[in-house]
Amino acid sequence: MTIQNPVGGSPEDPYEKYKKYDVEGVSHENPEKKKKKFGDEPPKKPLPPGSFFLILLHKILDYFISLGSRSKRKIGIDLYELKEAFEAMKEEDKSQDVQFLNHLSTIWHHTLEHSLLFKRTDPFSEAFRIFLKKIQNYPEGQDHTLGYYLTEHTKGQWLPFPYMELIQELHEEHQRNPEESKLTLWTRELIELGSSE
Repeated sequence: MTIQNPVGGSPEDPYEKYKKYDVEGVSHENPEKKKKKFGDEPPKKPLPPGSFFLILLHKILDYFISLGSRSKRKIGIDLYELKEAFEAMKEEDKSQDVQFLNHLSTIWHHTLEHSLLFKRTDPFSEAFRIFLKKIQNYPEGQDHTLGYYLTEHTKGQWLPFPYMELIQELHEEHQRNPEESKLTLWTRELIELGSSE
């Protein structure tokens, strides 16, 4: 008995579709293909044109956003530490306390360093810079101001007497007129800056 071919075709082998597999079920269609295992990463497709620029832009923006939040956090710590130092100066004469004078100089140095992180101009940055200038230039009209001594003291182990005298004068001024003293005014500004940060 012969099986007739379908019209216009050759006889079909009913097992043809199974011949490409061996006993273990591995395909022999394309031996160059590797067996895929669960958890293998899918093949990487080439990125469309222009996507590299978008990825780079995204990473740059992420960096500056994180930089902005970090710098604001650092400035917040500086504001708090300066306020605490001014509060201590209101309470007692710290002009002979070498450890306090060193600490105040370190706070000032960090504050100036962190203020450089602000490149943009916004109300907080402007108010912060104006505040720093007030301390930097106190007392007005002097060649060697509080800002000068605070900055210079961090560079060495020397303790200049004019720096100690300025700290003493700030305390005595506060004792004479606590409501309008420089320490009170600076502390108020620090609180305002801290709340607007």
